[in-house]
Amino acid sequence: MVQLWCQGRCFPSVAAVIFDKDGTLADVAHYLRWVAIARAVKIAEHFPNLKALLLQAFGVIGDHLDPTGLQAVGTRQENQIAAAAFVATQGIPWIAALEQANAAFTAAEREFTAKAAFTPPLPGVIELVQRLHGRGCALAIISSDRRSEIEAFLDTYHLKPFFQCWQGGDEPPTKPDPQVLLRVCDRLGVRPDQTVVIGDADSDGLMAQRGGAAGSIGVTWGWPSPPKLNCFDCLATSPLEIQIALDPCTERNSCG
Repeated sequence: MVQLWCQGRCFPSVAAVIFDKDGTLADVAHYLRWVAIARAVKIAEHFPNLKALLLQAFGVIGDHLDPTGLQAVGTRQENQIAAAAFVATQGIPWIAALEQANAAFTAAEREFTAKAAFTPPLPGVIELVQRLHGRGCALAIISSDRRSEIEAFLDTYHLKPFFQCWQGGDEPPTKPDPQVLLRVCDRLGVRPDQTVVIGDADSDGLMAQRGGAAGSIGVTWGWPSPPKLNCFDCLATSPLEIQIALDPCTERNSCG
C-alpha cells in the first residue's frame, strides 16, 4: 500500500487508484467540442431552429466546451436522450425522436472514426500512472465513455499493462452510482476504503463519497477553463501535485 499526498491532504493505506478517462487521463476538450457541434448540425438538418439550443445544452460556449456540461460529463445515452427531448418539442413522437437523435449521433460519429488518435494522454499522466504502478497500486478506469473507446485509448498509448480493469458508460450503472465503484473494487480485490478516485467531474467525487472510498482528488488539468468542482477532498492542477510514498504500515510489515 501507499500514501498519496495532494495539496496538504494525506490519503493513507491506499491499495488502488481509480481514474476517470476523458479530461483526467485523455486530452478531449477540443475533440468533444467537435463532436457536440457535429451532432447539433446533423439534427439541425431536419430542425434548423434547434441548433443553437442543442449547442447550449451540450455545453458549447463559443470556442470552448463547458467541462461541467452535458457533452463533457454525460454518457452518449444521456446526450442522446437530451437531444431527443429537444426533437420531441417539435411535435415528434417520443420513440421517433429517440430514433432521429440516434441516427444523427451515428452520422456525426462517422466523421470521427478514431477518437483515440485525437485524444492523447494529458501531460504528466503517463508518468503518474507509471509511478503508481511501480509502487504496487492496483489501477482501474471508470469512465462515461464507451468500453471500446477506453480499450482503444489504452491500446493506442500502450497503457493497458498498467490497468487491471476498466468500466465504460455503456455498462450500467454509471457514475455517480456507487455500485460502479463497488463492482470495480471487487474486480481489483480491494476494499473501497483502500481506494482513491481521481477525476475531473463531480460525478467522480460523488461516486467516491457514496461508495465509501478512502478519498477523492479532483483534477482541473484537462481543460482550458478549469471546471468548478465541489465534491472532492482536494483539487490538483497538475499530476505533479500528487505525491506517492510507501505507506509506513506496509513498510514496517515488509521489514518483519
